[in-house]
Amino acid sequence: MNAPWQRLLTFAVSGLQQPIPQDPISECSSHDYAELRRRASDLFALADEKLHTFPFKDVKPCWFRLYTDASIALALDIIDRIVDSESSDPGLEYIDEIVSTLDMALIMAGGVGREDLIGRMLENVNSALQQDEPEVSPLAKRPRLVQGKHSSKAPRQVLSTDQISVPTLSHPISRCKTPSLALFEKHMNEQRQPLILEGTMEHWPALQRWKLIPYWLHQTIQGRRLVPIEIGRSYTDDDWGQKIVPFKKFLDDFILPKPEDSDQSSQDRQTGYLAQHNLLQQIPSLRNDIAIPDYCYLDAPGPEPGTPVALSKARQSGEKDKHDHPTSDTADNSTSKDTDVEDLGSDIQMNIWFGPAWTISPLHHDPYHNILCQVVGKKYLRLYAPQHSKSLFPRPKDEPAPHISQKEFSNKFNGTDTAAETIDMSNTSEIDVAAMETSPHEDWDEVYPGISQVPYVECILEAGQALYIPVGWWHYVRSCSVGISVSFWW
Repeated sequence: MNAPWQRLLTFAVSGLQQPIPQDPISECSSHDYAELRRRASDLFALADEKLHTFPFKDVKPCWFRLYTDASIALALDIIDRIVDSESSDPGLEYIDEIVSTLDMALIMAGGVGREDLIGRMLENVNSALQQDEPEVSPLAKRPRLVQGKHSSKAPRQVLSTDQISVPTLSHPISRCKTPSLALFEKHMNEQRQPLILEGTMEHWPALQRWKLIPYWLHQTIQGRRLVPIEIGRSYTDDDWGQKIVPFKKFLDDFILPKPEDSDQSSQDRQTGYLAQHNLLQQIPSLRNDIAIPDYCYLDAPGPEPGTPVALSKARQSGEKDKHDHPTSDTADNSTSKDTDVEDLGSDIQMNIWFGPAWTISPLHHDPYHNILCQVVGKKYLRLYAPQHSKSLFPRPKDEPAPHISQKEFSNKFNGTDTAAETIDMSNTSEIDVAAMETSPHEDWDEVYPGISQVPYVECILEAGQALYIPVGWWHYVRSCSVGISVSFWW
């Protein structure tokens, strides 16, 4: 009855015993496989202490390796208990513990050196669970919908498409249907303007699959996979924070409507957002649902001379050993707004943004070109050219972020630098565009002198559409519904 778990155990043991060439783990621990299994708890505690004691950039690679291998060893201990038990039911608490242990290795340490092993272990856990619980069918036939509504007794099968506060556009962004590579490259180099791309996502399976709640539950082992989420309206707010929670809790608490929600406005409810996270790497099967736009493989032009990104890059051109990753989302709430610029020709970086209506990214700019692909729902975006930066009230470079204590925690799973006591927020504007949206008849020139004279462009980005955002363009983003987006930085 425990055959699937025995197969998982055999596979995982073999994988963990496989040596890694020039493994840095030897710098921190001289243990062999037998000692790792015997002292898994102690070795994990040691590695965990190191990850939480030093700034991220100062943690030796060996501690990430030890954290990863010790986590796998702890998971093997649990699988051992399942295999040795006489019951055919492994116990859901065992499953939860295995998944959370392995996911924390991915989130906290990147699963370094064992990414494929952890991914396959989690796939096998999902398969074993399906065999133990055959009644759980993630892609089961959906109950018939009546006039577009789901039965009050049946679980919701499709993400809500209810729209909130969709504005009328005054300065719409230009759009183009499936431009050729040559045409898009010319636009990047000559027009250097935002552009809505239509028809570039028509072949994405995600357009259909990601609307289905059972699909997400299946991909996340019935919602057990852990995800880092942001709590709060905006990363510029004092009460902004972060948590790591099971996907099902994120879904239930923030995405799926509840009866009591009807008594609160969308702006009054607490917002939870799965943002600025490479979920496609954490759950590789989701990667099959999307495709990197061909445009991202083009050589992108550098930032325009004299703009903040260009000046920042010039200041840093002499620095070496820069290993920061982009830390602001170009679609939604951000876990960090660091203006540090690494090589603009680095690999394409993908992130997913999944949240309810009224998730907000305050007005900010990023040091990369980006194609933002809307998969589910709608978003409103307002963009300002980098030449108007001085008129957009950028925050002082040395201004402490309101959420500095939360930021230090966030960096632990985003791979960013925690050494500084303040965060460079100069690529974030002091302008509260959300307030300007909700109170359009106020005289905002009294609050932000001259803001009414600064030109901008805007759009409603709908499912199946992509938006090209040139490097350095200031942008504000607000979700008009439950939404899922994928951004591609290059």
